[in-house]
Amino acid sequence: MKIETEIKLAIEESSIKDVIARIEQEFDCKKSDPFLQTTHQFFFEDHTKQKAFPRIRNEENGSITLTVKAKLKETSEFFKRIELETTITNAEKVIDMMPFFGFPKKISWEKKRHSFLMNGDTDVCFFLDETPMGWFLEIEAEESKIEEAITKLGLQEAQRINGAYLGLWEKYKKEHNISRDNMMFGA
Repeated sequence: MKIETEIKLAIEESSIKDVIARIEQEFDCKKSDPFLQTTHQFFFEDHTKQKAFPRIRNEENGSITLTVKAKLKETSEFFKRIELETTITNAEKVIDMMPFFGFPKKISWEKKRHSFLMNGDTDVCFFLDETPMGWFLEIEAEESKIEEAITKLGLQEAQRINGAYLGLWEKYKKEHNISRDNMMFGA
């Protein structure tokens, strides 16, 4: 069972090229071409009682994964969850099953993701995500490694987010008077 530890940093669009250059230089890696991810997250009617959150993610390359992320009881400055994942072959059939498992509500969202391909072993992962709300740098590693990476990149002043994109989307919707549930490009 994997415990995922991450932090998201809000990144201004005007500094994207600089952030990419710093990551590539400081961590000896190369940014991938962007690829589109469409995620479908499933919820109870009253999601406040929910401890596990299943999702299906469609990758632009055709791969499909079913992931369950579960909250941990500990509190942290970082976003920490248990993560279980498997490959599936038919997203629509699994989406149709979710209400039978007690998850009648579905919210979908898109992001264009850039991964950073590391040269050699590393214990930190970077993902630069463009979303309909703006740009975010996601750093996954142990807490101390995340802090080291933030310092190396000079991003100590960036807004830290220790939550999921859907929580950010809820706040963004209120601030921008948006009524739709789904966070999709061009919507």
